[in-house]
Order: sequence, then C-alpha cells, then structure tokens
Amino acid sequence: MSEWPTVDCLDANTVQDLMSGALDTAARGAVLGHLDTCDDCRELLGVTARHELTEHATTLNARAAIDNTVAAQHDALLATAHDTSNRIPIGQTPGATIGRYELDARIGAGAMGVVWRAHDPKLGRDVALKLLRRRDELLTERLVREAQAMAQISHPNVVAVYDVGSAGDATYIAMELVDGKSLRQWQLAERHTVPEIVGAYVAAGRGLAAAHGAGIVHRDFKADNVLVGSDGRVRVTDFGLAASEPAPTSAHEIADVELTTSGSVLGTPAYMAPEQFSGGNVDPRTDQFNFCASLYEALYGERPFPGAKFDELGANVIAGKLKPPPPGTQVSNGLRAIVVRGLSPKPSERFPSMDHLLAELGRDRARPWRRASIGAAALAAALVLGLVADCTVRDRVSAEIRTSFALTGKQLDRTTMRLRDFFRDSSGLALREPALRDLAGHRDQADFGLGTIAADDDELERLHGTFVSAELPRLSNAQLAIVDYKGRLIYTSYAPSVWNTDMRVLPPIRAALDAGTGRALRVMSYAELAPTKLTGATPHQPGLVLVFLQTLALGETPEARAIYLVLEDGKLVLDDLRLDDKTTLALVAPDGTAIGDEGITSAQIEAATTRKGVVELGSEELQARPLLGLDEKPIATVVMARHLDGVLTLFPHAQLVFALAALAAIAAAAATALRARDGVH
Repeated sequence: MSEWPTVDCLDANTVQDLMSGALDTAARGAVLGHLDTCDDCRELLGVTARHELTEHATTLNARAAIDNTVAAQHDALLATAHDTSNRIPIGQTPGATIGRYELDARIGAGAMGVVWRAHDPKLGRDVALKLLRRRDELLTERLVREAQAMAQISHPNVVAVYDVGSAGDATYIAMELVDGKSLRQWQLAERHTVPEIVGAYVAAGRGLAAAHGAGIVHRDFKADNVLVGSDGRVRVTDFGLAASEPAPTSAHEIADVELTTSGSVLGTPAYMAPEQFSGGNVDPRTDQFNFCASLYEALYGERPFPGAKFDELGANVIAGKLKPPPPGTQVSNGLRAIVVRGLSPKPSERFPSMDHLLAELGRDRARPWRRASIGAAALAAALVLGLVADCTVRDRVSAEIRTSFALTGKQLDRTTMRLRDFFRDSSGLALREPALRDLAGHRDQADFGLGTIAADDDELERLHGTFVSAELPRLSNAQLAIVDYKGRLIYTSYAPSVWNTDMRVLPPIRAALDAGTGRALRVMSYAELAPTKLTGATPHQPGLVLVFLQTLALGETPEARAIYLVLEDGKLVLDDLRLDDKTTLALVAPDGTAIGDEGITSAQIEAATTRKGVVELGSEELQARPLLGLDEKPIATVVMARHLDGVLTLFPHAQLVFALAALAAIAAAAATALRARDGVH
C-alpha cells in the first residue's frame, strides 16, 4: 500500500516537484494516476507550463508559438516525471545518522521529501527532520530558502526552524517536532463550535501576521499547512512557497525565493486568491485571502467558490461569486461579513493587514449575547424575586384577612343576638303601653252594624293621635310602626303624620294577619316599603332595612289584634359589624338588592355569594356569611371584602403578567446564553 496521501487534487508543491522530476516512484505513480482521471489537475499542469513558457515570450508571435507548444511541453513534463535516472534513493532507515541527527521513525511524506522524527544528541532534544527526496540544486536551494524563511520568524504560532544543512547526498531542515495533527485533521476529528474554529484560525493567523512582519508571504496557507499540537497550540508550517514581500524598508532582506517565473500562480487552487490565478502581484493580502478561504471551509463545511474545473473556479474567484451560506448554518451574518471581506476579489477591498482581520475575528462577538443573557437573567431573577416576595407578603396578608373575616363573623353572630334582644326588649316594653292595648281592643263598629264608617274613621284617627302623642319606647336609632288588625298603618315614627295606609301589601304583614300570630325578622328594601308609605310620603333613599314583626293578641284567641314593627337601617347593622377600616362590607337581601361600603362591587358580591369559603378575585379576598333570622334560617347575606396587599399591586393581574414576563426572561436568558456558548455571533 502506497504511503502517498490520498488527496482530491494536486497542490502546487506536487505540481512543482512533478515538473522538476523530484517525486519518487510511489509518489510519481500516485500523481500520474490522479492526472489520468482529473481534468482540473491536468489543466493546472498546463497552465503552469504556459506561464513558464510565457516568461520567455517577447512578442505576440512568440506567445502564439508558445500556445502551440503547450501540449508538447505537457508531454515533456510527463516524460520527465517518468525519468528516474537522476533520482537518488534516500535509503534512510531508523537508526541511521544524517549529519548529527539520529533518525528514529518516519512520520510523514510530502512533495519535496520525507519527514523523520530524529534526535539531536548535541542539544538532547527530538526534532522533525525534513529530508529532500532527490539531489537537485534547485530543490536544495528551495529547501534552504524554506528554512531561511521560517528561521526569520520567532513566534509561538509558527513551527520553529533549528538547523539546515547537507550530509552526503541528503539536504535537511531540522524543525520543531510537533506532537499533534494538521488543522484539517483536527477539524474532521470531532465537531467543533464556531468559537473553537475561529479561535484555532485566529491562532494560525497570528503566525501568518508574524511572517508578514518579517517580510514573508506564505502564498499557500490552508488547513493542511497548520499543525495543532497535543498541547492545543496552533502552528503554521510549510513555507515552501514563501516569497519575500517587496518592502524596501524591511530589515529582513533575503534572496528572491520564487521557485520559477510562474511562481505567482503557485498555491492550492481551492484557496488561491484572484491575483494567484491571474498572475498578479502577491503580497500579505494574498495570504489573507487564502486564510479566509480556509476559514470559510472550516465554518461552512464547503469551499467558498463554485467551480468543478480550474478555469471555472478561477473565473468565479476573480469575479467574487461566492456560494450562498448553506441552510441551518450556525455562522452569523456578522462573522460571515468578516470572512467575505477577506475574500474580496480586489486586494484593496480586503483588510489592510492580517492584524486588522484578526482584530475583527478576535473581537468578542458573543459579548452582546452574554450581556443580553445576563440582562435577561437579572430581569428574570428580579421578576421571580418579586413573585416570591409577593407570594410571601400575600400569604401573610391573606392569613391576616382570614383572621379578620373570622372575627367579623363572630361580630355578626353578636350583632344577630343584639338585634334579637333589642327587638324582643323593644316589643316587650311597647306591649305595656296603654295606647297599644287600646289599639288591640279596637274594632270597627260598622263591621257589626253598630256604627258608621265615618264614626270608625274618627275612632281610627283618635287612635293615631294617641300614638303620636304617646311616649313609645325607642332604642338606639330604630324606627317603630303600629298596624291594626285590618293591616292599616296606625303610626310610623318615620313620618308620624302618615297613617291609614294598607300594610297588607307586605308579605310578612299579610302572613302574620292570616296566621293570627307570629314573630319574624326580615331584611327588606326601602323600595318594597314605599307603597305603604311606612317610611314617609316621599320614597326613602335606596337601601335595606331590618324589619322585626311582633303580633299582639288579647285573651286566648289566637287572633292578631295589632302588629308592632321595629325597623333598623341596614347601614347601621354594617356599622355594628365593622371592626377595622380595611374590611369593606355589604348587606345583600334575598332578592339581590345590596348596600355596602364604597368600593365594593357587584362582581365581588356575586363572586362571594356564589362560591363557598374565602374567594380571591383579582387583588381582593372575599367571603360571604349568612345573617340568620329568628328561626335560624338565613334572611340576608353579609359580604366581607379586603384588599390583598402584596408587592405586585401595580395593576390588575400583575401577578400573571410578572409570571409570564419571568418565563419569557428565563427563556431569553437561556436562548442568548446558548447562542453565546455555541458562538453564534
């Protein structure tokens, strides 16, 4: 099995060595086999030959003659490639000595020669020893010039050159031994994130920048010419095509190391700059193009310019026809713009130098994402903290509210007992009044045919006057009313001048008269009382009133001879229930009529009366408790409401809004952190 590495296409070094006959049998066989199947590489070989011949053409006629001899030159080159008369077998084996270096193991082979791991006993270190494949003055000069180019650069991202020399028929370069792999192998070994790829290329770019600082242009930068050590350090190597930069002020003057007059087209076609295709001036901006072409391939997994043939590729490179980014790429538009600028067809449109390019690539483009992630995380933390604080405060306030509701419930029980006692005591005192007994003994004489209606009306008016002038017992702010056995209003303390209205329109009155006896406690609206004019000739203000009814019967006959009423305004009942200013109250009659403190709403009343227990509605906690009548059955409902104070009381549904905002901030923090981590910058 041949040790010659399998490649897609020939690089410039291989073409040059093929032209000069420097390849050994195995390498030459692999190259010729590839040329038989690859039109592009045959075309590259022809182009190189054309440039070499063109250098000798001085007239258009001569140029035409050269064009006619390209095929012949191509055949001659192939014939030279098959000629082995001047090739000197290397013949080195492990343990052999080249100069002062002891060969250990062969670690690689290239177009110009082979690379051995060797030991330098003088300095006690291992080196990489690059040996020329054949004896040739031009190749020897090329090897020496590669060493000279590399020796001028002292930089951690450039492979160090220790020595160059000849021993017998062998010419060698002793270089830093790098235990690792090529940058291309590093890329293919495992999947790397965008920052990792950019970081590796930035390190390699620093080596190129150091070479440019020494006045050297690499001209064939690619991932294969970069080594990644096991220590992670990236080093640029293989300056075999390097040329001195035409810089008159450079302190590093070296001989012209262009290999041939066609040196300006040397390089690997897939990464060559337009000026390398067209034979223009090559300078550090050419390396910048090669660098960006390699970086593009590393980022996108494909080369930047389309073209299956050499001329097609060259035309696209010169025209700047880049491929569109592949779908699903993790490379941002910002990073792509940097790489695309480095691939500009015109050198003047690229970055002024590698240092400027590296400054852009090395700039922390993930920083805005990290800042956004930190900001979103801080916002999420603040929102979550607000929610936690709100929940803590609300739990404490809710506990206080429930305690307040429980105490108000007990106060309601006490108020109910007070009302019962008050009504009972009030009616007991009233029944002792002679005027009320006089009314109980009254009957209309006309009902028995003993008098006239007019006489009865006069008697009824007399009774009314008796109550107006009587000192009836009154407790607190309650109102009194007297009704006779026919349901006629005899007296009302609301409006003493009002009398003789029909009270039977009120269901409790009618029920008591029909039954002939009874005691009852009801909650009624002033609107219900309005037809009886019990509260005056003009309608009373909207509201509710507690009505206590007690019938009076004489003797053993269960017949209601009079009805005694005690009325108390519902607001007075609420005032009696109130324990603090924070709790708002409402009294709700069975028909839904409600009175209450300012601020309590119909929605709150509905929520409290239709649900059981403590109800949370928005920022309010509500509870409904029954007001029991004399028969222990509910006659009305008392609704208690209290604001659920918390941290988030800025607007309705603030808790939900904060919770959703916190979730959104957490998601944003995670997304931006992921983008910063994965290098989508």
